[in-house]
Amino acid sequence: MKKLMIISDFIEGQPVVASVRFSEIMKHLEALYELYIVNDFKYGSQPSLYSDFSLKYTTIDSKFSNQLSEQKNKKGLLEKWLRNKFLLKIWRSYKFSNTLFNKNNKEFYQNLFELLSSTKIDYIFVTVPDIYVIYIMKFIKENFPHIVIIVEVRDILNHNIGEGNPTTILKKAEKTMINYSDGIIALTTTIADYYKKLSKGNVDIQMIRNGFYGDNFLSCQYEGCIKNKKKLTFAHIGSIYKGRNIKDFIKGLILFYKKTGVEVVFNIVGVIDNEAYEDISKIFGIKEIEINIVGVVPHEKALDYLKNCDVSVIITHKTGSNYAIPGKTFEYIGACKPIIAVTEDPELKRFLEPKYGECANHNSEDVRDKLIKITQAHYDFSDRELYSREKQVESIINFLESKVR
Repeated sequence: MKKLMIISDFIEGQPVVASVRFSEIMKHLEALYELYIVNDFKYGSQPSLYSDFSLKYTTIDSKFSNQLSEQKNKKGLLEKWLRNKFLLKIWRSYKFSNTLFNKNNKEFYQNLFELLSSTKIDYIFVTVPDIYVIYIMKFIKENFPHIVIIVEVRDILNHNIGEGNPTTILKKAEKTMINYSDGIIALTTTIADYYKKLSKGNVDIQMIRNGFYGDNFLSCQYEGCIKNKKKLTFAHIGSIYKGRNIKDFIKGLILFYKKTGVEVVFNIVGVIDNEAYEDISKIFGIKEIEINIVGVVPHEKALDYLKNCDVSVIITHKTGSNYAIPGKTFEYIGACKPIIAVTEDPELKRFLEPKYGECANHNSEDVRDKLIKITQAHYDFSDRELYSREKQVESIINFLESKVR
């Protein structure tokens, strides 16, 4: 059996889509390869269930992160001051430093070197945009240039999501990724085009879309137009962080109720950060809509919220997310639920409209109008099998094998 090393940020067991996706892909790969798992200790400190060999690297974080505290209290003045754009850039330049990462992972690199010296690894599959995995793949290529490394890119590294991104470091990491990879898998056409242009055609880049795990949605079917319903349930599955525009979506729900008289329930399932919680808190108590912050639940329970809703919700950042399609999109399609996306991202808009749902601009009036349109329209989920996890993994395997052949 051939040996495949996976280098990732998350592994299974974490309450985020990336972790669920990791697990679903590994279920297919473990039947074909002997797996070696490398990941960030912070996003899975336990050994992976999919390998007898797990190696952990470490990364640093700040106690002044924007994650929601257990007490759900507002950020203190010190934290708000520390999160200004200038200081964030200084902090992230330090945090993302290749030199610092290498210094903090000397033992990890030693163990990795010993493994690759004693074991014939046939391929290495690296998932990005975790910048640290690029430092690891550079180390591997410089010491073991014969090993085939394929990089899967979930979003471009040098994006404008949030504030204080260290552009110089991110651009350098992108060049390193291009120079040290044997091929790149891009999850969207715009990511593929971006790196084709950056690499000047010197790297084989293939677009393979994300997917959903088919077994989870065998019983799902499209229920048709929802125009006669007097009450609608909306569900957002996954994290809301770094300024995803939940405020205008909720205001749009209120306007929708006032315009149509249709009652609204909005279930928010997953991790939210302080900024999102503050935006939601300002709107709590408005009787027109019921907002339920469900929080983190097992993935199977989260899917229940999705399967039982009338409309699924995607909320993007106002700027910076022009290239990626959120992973939850494909589970929404698998569940055959019409999608309302608060986004102006061209890639997502081209993919969703008008087949699977509607995209609203980042203002509450347009959210209202697109919600009204969703209640009156019919959508087509007949081709959802195109995005099954099985087909995605099959394409990944074919790309990996083509590099060895």
